[in-house]
Amino acid sequence: MTNNEKIKIGVWIAKGVAMILVAVAAFIYAGSYADSIANMSPSINVSGIGKVVAKPDVARFTLTIQTEGGKDIAALRKINDDSSNKIVDFLKKSGVPKEDIKTTNYSMTPRYQNFSCRNVPVPQMVETNTMMASAPYIGTQVCPPSEVVGYTFNNTIEVTVRDFEKKDVTGLLAGVVKNGATRVSQLRFELDDPSVARSLAKAEAIKKAQAEAKRLAKESGISLGRILSIDESGSPMYYSTKSSLGMGGEVSAVDTAPAIEAGSQDISVTVNVRYALK
Repeated sequence: MTNNEKIKIGVWIAKGVAMILVAVAAFIYAGSYADSIANMSPSINVSGIGKVVAKPDVARFTLTIQTEGGKDIAALRKINDDSSNKIVDFLKKSGVPKEDIKTTNYSMTPRYQNFSCRNVPVPQMVETNTMMASAPYIGTQVCPPSEVVGYTFNNTIEVTVRDFEKKDVTGLLAGVVKNGATRVSQLRFELDDPSVARSLAKAEAIKKAQAEAKRLAKESGISLGRILSIDESGSPMYYSTKSSLGMGGEVSAVDTAPAIEAGSQDISVTVNVRYALK
């Protein structure tokens, strides 16, 4: 192949690449132009709110096993572990599967004893014309360092109770305390899968937004076009028991727990729908 032929092939390749780049640029420009036209076209914004009242199907609570003692870490850990295992065995025998028993925190922290600071007299030396001489005593504060006097073990477990209407949640709360839990808190009722209820609430919200758009179009004498965008927002609202074991309630060192009710949960979704006008 001669040099002239190589040059011609290079020119053809360059022209081909340039044509491809021009085509891509034209495609991008056309898409951007279409979007800008859509944004500039007459439109109307409407909103709708959908709400579904759902009954919670799971109950969750947190329990803590706290063990305090001296410096024998192995002995303290065994006491804490034995209490934890006893509670887990009780939960399993009560019908709670191991998949619904989750350790969320396990920690060991030292406990310190702090000592009061005291003033210690220290002689002050001053310089005279000929020698160093002792001056009146001054007080200097001495603070002894803190000393580790023992350790504390904490094991926190989250328990999920399904079919809680068939299980005795009150009995579970009292039972874990009886078997060694030092604190039970954060009892709450939730939907295990809120997506179904949220989809129903969203469908209702869109339906209301469509009805509002049709009403406005009829009153204004305009015609609705296609939907340009749908924006969604919203979060669940919880309604639980009013007892001391409700949202964030706590029970410690008791053999019984108050009667509790699951209540209901509101799933609320707001949609903002933007319609093009014909």
